[in-house]
Amino acid sequence: MLRRNICNEAGARSDGLMIVSVIFITAFTYIALTTNPVYTGIGVGDRAPGLSGEVWDGTSWTDFDLQENIDPMWSEGDEGTYFMVEFMDTNCGFCQTSAKEYLKPEQSRWTGENPTRPMGENITVEFLAVSIALHAGADGWDYGQDEIKDFRTEYEHTFSYMDDQENDNRDEWGISGTPTYFLIAPNGVILYATPDAEQGMTVWDAMEDEIPRGGQ
Repeated sequence: MLRRNICNEAGARSDGLMIVSVIFITAFTYIALTTNPVYTGIGVGDRAPGLSGEVWDGTSWTDFDLQENIDPMWSEGDEGTYFMVEFMDTNCGFCQTSAKEYLKPEQSRWTGENPTRPMGENITVEFLAVSIALHAGADGWDYGQDEIKDFRTEYEHTFSYMDDQENDNRDEWGISGTPTYFLIAPNGVILYATPDAEQGMTVWDAMEDEIPRGGQ
C-alpha cells in the first residue's frame, strides 16, 4: 500500500511538471510568433543607437541622452517628440550651406513654442546637431567647444548642438560624411536616414510625410 501511494504521488508530480512545461512552451511560441522585433541600427525601421553627450543650448553645456527622451512603448496617437538629428562638422562647406539655407528656416516651421507647421495634438519636434570631427588635426580644420558655440550663433540657430568631437557617437552610428540626417520617432525608431534615402528625398520631405499634421 505504501509503495502504491509513493508511485501515485510521483506520477502526479510528473504530470504537473509536464503541464507547466506545455504552458511555458506554448506561451513562448506565441510571443515569438506575434512579436515584431526591432533591431538597433542606423537604417529605416531600426531602433536608433545610443546618442549622448554635452549639448550647448545657447546658455550652458548640459548632459543629454537620447534614450532618456524616447518612449519605446509609444504608438501613433500618443503624446511624443520627434527628433531630427544632423551629424555635422563645423568646417564642412555643405554643413555651412545647410545651416544657412535649410536649418535656419526649417527650425521656425518645426520647433519652438509656436511652430508654423501644424502638428498633431501633443506632438513636438526637436532638432539636434551633433558636431563631429571629420579631420581632427588637419590644417585649417579647427575644433573645440568654442567653434561649436560660434557656429550656432553665426547661423542663428535656436536648437541644441552636441559636442561629439571625440567621435564616440560618430563611430557608434557609422557616420562617414557630413551632413547626415536622421528622423527618429518618439519610440526611438528611425523613420529617415540619409544613407537609405532615395535620390532627391530629404529629411524635410520625410518630416512632412511622417509627422502627423494637426488642424489648420
